[in-house]
Amino acid sequence: MEYSMENTKNAKKQNLITKTYKDLIKYKEFIFLNSKYELKAQVANTLFGYIWWLLDPLFHMLVYTIMVTVIFNARMEGFAVFVFCALLPWKWYTSTLSNSANSIKSKMGILNQTYIPKFVLPLTQSLVNFSKFLFGLLILFPMIFIFKLDLSFHFFEIIFVIFINFLFLYGSSLVIAHYGVFFKDLKNLLGHVIRLWFYLSPGLYSLDQIPESVRFLWWLNPNTTLFESYRNVIMFGSSPLYMPLAILGVVSLGLIYFGLSRLNKYDKSYLKMS
Repeated sequence: MEYSMENTKNAKKQNLITKTYKDLIKYKEFIFLNSKYELKAQVANTLFGYIWWLLDPLFHMLVYTIMVTVIFNARMEGFAVFVFCALLPWKWYTSTLSNSANSIKSKMGILNQTYIPKFVLPLTQSLVNFSKFLFGLLILFPMIFIFKLDLSFHFFEIIFVIFINFLFLYGSSLVIAHYGVFFKDLKNLLGHVIRLWFYLSPGLYSLDQIPESVRFLWWLNPNTTLFESYRNVIMFGSSPLYMPLAILGVVSLGLIYFGLSRLNKYDKSYLKMS
């Protein structure tokens, strides 16, 4: 009996993965076009257009730098870059998670007319905000020159950090997209949770400032691994935190599978919620 149940679970898991892969291939053009449309729509009524994707993280960095170094009189060499290494991925987080909460609900009009695999909608949000993240990375190069940072070959290891970052965000966005259909206030609640999450992450302060007795709690926060890894490859010329990143990668794959299974199970129920 146990052997039969295990075979059934494995078959369901394999069917889910196979179905997702086939849908991904089938709807790849829709994903590309929808992502392109979302990108254009976000800058359609703005004066600076795509330049805002550079200005937004830059302004946030300036505000936090002035607040910490001038108002609180804290001193840290290259603090602006230190903050930027956290703020840029953080902007990626906030936009992706916030938009994913409504990614299915906002497309109910289309979903009532034609079938679209639901995992495609949070994937679009992840790709759109990933594009903005890459655009924001352009600010790094003049900052590296201004603050006289020595780049090493470790900088290219940022690709692995970004990959794990994307997996974690996509897994989270799948889960949030599912529950966002059933809980109308989820997006508003997320705004407060995300804000608190940032202050509990080493974005404006270093881990050295956390008492050693409780520092292990910060390592339970995925942002610690990601922020520290970005800083290692950008600021300190060293490798990212491969072991914690690998663990986060496994957790992210678990989130992706859980999110896909929820979206697949409730696929036909979402339309009833509109």
